[in-house]
Amino acid sequence: MRDQALTKREEARLIKTYQRVLQEGAFPNPDRAGCPDNEILRAIALRKLGTEQVKDWIEHLGTCTPCFREYTEFRENVEWRREAAYVGMAVAVIFFVVLAIGWWKLRPSHPVVITAHNHIVADMRNRLTLRGGQGREPSEGPLVLGRGIDDVSFYLPEGSRAGTYEVAVFREELGEPLASATGLASVEKSMTRMKATLDLSRIPSGHYLLGIRLPGVEWSYYPLMIR
Repeated sequence: MRDQALTKREEARLIKTYQRVLQEGAFPNPDRAGCPDNEILRAIALRKLGTEQVKDWIEHLGTCTPCFREYTEFRENVEWRREAAYVGMAVAVIFFVVLAIGWWKLRPSHPVVITAHNHIVADMRNRLTLRGGQGREPSEGPLVLGRGIDDVSFYLPEGSRAGTYEVAVFREELGEPLASATGLASVEKSMTRMKATLDLSRIPSGHYLLGIRLPGVEWSYYPLMIR
């Protein structure tokens, strides 16, 4: 005997030797004298009992047709559930592989243009201003905006005047703006606030510069990330 009452090889030999004789009723036990209950038979079939717990039942299994039939049914159920689980996992894997391949083939060949309006608050008061597009990277990181059409509320740096401001998005090497808008700024409780609608739906994701100025005044630039 080993740690388990029946190894797979021992179980196969037992079934092969006795299954025809037992299944044909060679050892009837209509009164079920000395039979273990169903829970014990199930535990034996599931190999949940060790040698000391099950050794007294091994001989009984080989000499009792009703117990052997129940034990065989339990083992068949275990094997069926195991095979069903393997089949289920294989089907799930195939499904997800097919789904991934389908998504890859049907994905848009061009970036999706997002047109939904979102309201964003951009606090510029403590951000480093890059005059002429030059300067060090601010410690708080770039302003982040999503690709789409966004209604942006800007809180301009302290001391900014009220008036109509221009807002534009530039490549890091500057040049012509990729998107621009205007917004009317007002001073409220010592804070200068401006609203503008920026259409960033046609600009690829990446790093840019956001420029803000009053007409005729030099641009103030801020690092910008569009994603």
